[in-house]
Amino acid sequence: MKNNTTHLIRNVILVLALAANGSCDIQEANINPNEVADVDINVILPATQANMTWAIGDFSSQSASSFVQYMTGTLNVQFNITTYEYLPANFQTTWNNHFYAGAMKDLRTLIEKSTESGAMHYRGVANIQMAVLLGYLVDLWGDAPYSQALDLDNFPRPVFDSGESLYQEVFQLLDQGIADLEANSVTSPSSNDLIFPAANESSWRADSRGKWIKAANAFKARYHNHLSKVDPTGSAQNALQAIQEGVFENNAEEMKVVFGTTPDAAGPWFGFLLGTFGQNNISVTQGFIDMLQNRVGEGIDDPRLPFYVSPNAAGEYVGTPNGGTTVTNRSILGPYVNSPSAPTNIITFSEVKFIEAETNYRLGQYEAAAEAFNEAVKASISRVTGASHPGYEARFASETEASIQQDGLTKIFTEKYIDMFLQTESWTDWRRSIPAGAAGTVPGIPQLSPTPGNNTQGVFPRRFLYPPSELDNNSANIPETSPLAKVFWDL
Repeated sequence: MKNNTTHLIRNVILVLALAANGSCDIQEANINPNEVADVDINVILPATQANMTWAIGDFSSQSASSFVQYMTGTLNVQFNITTYEYLPANFQTTWNNHFYAGAMKDLRTLIEKSTESGAMHYRGVANIQMAVLLGYLVDLWGDAPYSQALDLDNFPRPVFDSGESLYQEVFQLLDQGIADLEANSVTSPSSNDLIFPAANESSWRADSRGKWIKAANAFKARYHNHLSKVDPTGSAQNALQAIQEGVFENNAEEMKVVFGTTPDAAGPWFGFLLGTFGQNNISVTQGFIDMLQNRVGEGIDDPRLPFYVSPNAAGEYVGTPNGGTTVTNRSILGPYVNSPSAPTNIITFSEVKFIEAETNYRLGQYEAAAEAFNEAVKASISRVTGASHPGYEARFASETEASIQQDGLTKIFTEKYIDMFLQTESWTDWRRSIPAGAAGTVPGIPQLSPTPGNNTQGVFPRRFLYPPSELDNNSANIPETSPLAKVFWDL
């Protein structure tokens, strides 16, 4: 099964590469370069999953990682992102090729075809993926086209739906996805499911179907938790309710994509780093390295450091100052990211545990918060390094009902920040941790300083920009064009 899956992944990645070389925008989504006429659902599914992974794990991740200063851009587009001077054109491929004309249009086709044929399990997976993509669209851009966006014959200039309404659609899609997965289905995915593959349909129904349901509940918890500024109590209660409905129980169940073990079948970050643009245009920040060095004690680093960052030839960890030029003998990203078999994490067991810790903390349920926090830290160490680390756990994963009350949110957000290295979701957390109503120069957790020489007078950016295809073809419907404007949950 592994060889067949790898072969399938290579074919899907080839399609993505061909699509990326052309120009495609939401106005051309009905002429999708990724789509062949009347393709069967078992072929459409992995294409949607690959595009979804690139949508959230490629340029989105690079940009978010610069905003939260895991990485710093040193040249070209990446430098513009780091100094808050980014342009609408920087987001064209992500918005068009990966989100809309890539994954979302094909997901609509997959939902329609699976509805017609009674393939409810395919439809369930598609609904969950559509929910994930809508959630990211709101979190990265704010208001976005959806209700009319995938029917351009009738709506060539689709309206922008509000972020609030799209979040409600996210929850409805997740609920529908769960209902579809619990229903009878004439056929089910198997090895063509890139996220939870199985040897055959029977195995997929027995094992993978349950993981998809747990993933849907995990996403419900994530998106309810995003509303922490809008409704602190209700969002926490709803997130915990989703967790109680059944989520991942260990690292083995979490949602991630491992595209392959060779360079031609690798995921977004490794593919980016293979080229000179990746190696020359972006670098690990010295600030992130400083956070992990000597973290446990003098001479005892965070055990994830050598997995996140590779030492240079002299055996030293050398980063680039945020906003600075590339330094001599700098370190590059480590094997957890910079290898063909590196996973693209979509939602992990440790993230869900951090959500459980935060929401319990916000409700004053400190014993439960401490327990979930300790589990989250341990799961993170185990997932990244493959082993436990008693020294780190003794210092950072041994909270009690009493101790978690001392700067509890700072502890939770800081450890989650380290855990979610290079994940796009980390920027959402950082913006959520900024106090509601604070000035635009106030940082979140961890406390970061604006990039030196930034283009915004020290105000942190709060969203991506809409691409030229929207500015040129749909300008009358665009609600906001400032990178400093907040998405609806970021008060």
